[in-house]
Amino acid sequence: MITNKTDKPDFASQVKEILSKEPGLSVKELAERLKTNRQYMAGILKVLEERGEVTFRQVGPARIYYVRPEN
Repeated sequence: MITNKTDKPDFASQVKEILSKEPGLSVKELAERLKTNRQYMAGILKVLEERGEVTFRQVGPARIYYVRPEN
């Protein structure tokens, strides 16, 4: 697991862990759980999308995120 200088798991790992336990969360819900703002969380999710680690489905204006199953 990737860690930062405080030996806490980084946000990307935390997001994937949360989504594996509780799939189908929005950017807002993830940001609230990790006590950060929605813009920062959206950036993290964008990186995870580009890496192929998470996927989403559009529900109205919201994106609902899931951990992508491993092949």
